[in-house]
Amino acid sequence: MRPVTGKISEEDYRTGTKRLYRREEYGPWDRGVLSELPPQDVNMGFDIRSYDVSRFDLQNEGDILSGVTFDSATRWPEKLPEGFDPDQIMEIGKNPGLGVQALHEKGITGKGVSIAIVDQALNPEHIEYADNLMNYELLHCCDSGAQMHGSAVTSIAVGKSCGVAPDADVYYIASTFGRYSTGGMKMDLNYMADSIDRILEINTFLPKEKKIRVISISRGFTSERGADAVRAAIGRAKDAGVFVITTSTEDNYGFSLMGLGKEEVTADPDDISSYRPGNFWSGSFYSGEMADASRMLLVPMDARTYASWYTADGYEFASSGGLSWSVPWLAGLYALCVQVDDDLTPELFIEKAFETGTVQTIEYQGKSYEFGTIINPAALIESL
Repeated sequence: MRPVTGKISEEDYRTGTKRLYRREEYGPWDRGVLSELPPQDVNMGFDIRSYDVSRFDLQNEGDILSGVTFDSATRWPEKLPEGFDPDQIMEIGKNPGLGVQALHEKGITGKGVSIAIVDQALNPEHIEYADNLMNYELLHCCDSGAQMHGSAVTSIAVGKSCGVAPDADVYYIASTFGRYSTGGMKMDLNYMADSIDRILEINTFLPKEKKIRVISISRGFTSERGADAVRAAIGRAKDAGVFVITTSTEDNYGFSLMGLGKEEVTADPDDISSYRPGNFWSGSFYSGEMADASRMLLVPMDARTYASWYTADGYEFASSGGLSWSVPWLAGLYALCVQVDDDLTPELFIEKAFETGTVQTIEYQGKSYEFGTIINPAALIESL
């Protein structure tokens, strides 16, 4: 598949005209009837999205279902573990958590703030974010149709029912950070740097009140090809007052972004005591293998519901997430803060996030651990 690059005209941006360079194809995703239960995947857990599992007796499979990933099209059996209600779990997972919905009720919704997202090809029509989507460009995009990741991160950032900033505008660039060859994908993060620079260029076309204030890119970088170009592009964004959130925030901003997990998927997302280290890094935390956590900022990650990529109104729920979910969550919160303080800078946001955040003591296998800093959205906004 040849990569596609397609830009929207300067005039469309200047006049605020919503424009999609192309509409990505998407359609029903039916994986059929499962003949046997799949093994747990390292990323997706017990993945039964769009499967028919109605022939199984799952009432004694609570351990498996505690790590489940399912969607609106999963066909369940009558016999499920006591207290396991897929509809309830899906609904609880829509809550961004940590009191964010209470801020929405006060009118702090990201209204008037613009976010940019760089990710895979997007289904532009999902009800969670279709109204928020201001543009859709492609910059070296190899995808032939909508992908799961794009809809997920967009809805976590600005989704109407599951997003942190449900009234923020979104400027979206679909990009592939590398090239496909016979040996597989060869990473080239120069395309990531190019995407950041393109967003900064778009900002020069936008009126002051519409300028993009934060960029969400659910990807990290260390020494890959193009990593230095990304660092330089983020530096240019900082000079322009734009916060670029990646999974490598320690590189340009001096803090590590990490994701929260929950002991029970049905636990109240607003209750800070329900949170624990995220599933993918909890082992390293409890074993003491992790480096100094004094500059680690924790935001919700696991047990999240997000928009599906293959319909206009369906959802997926993942018991385990990755930092891909934490990045748009933090970008959404930054939009809420910018709505409150239009002069906000990334540096002040980071400073206040640590000042107002929470470090608590948690128990695990008879030992006590200091756990934090967990972000406190209400206290952070109050400080601004």
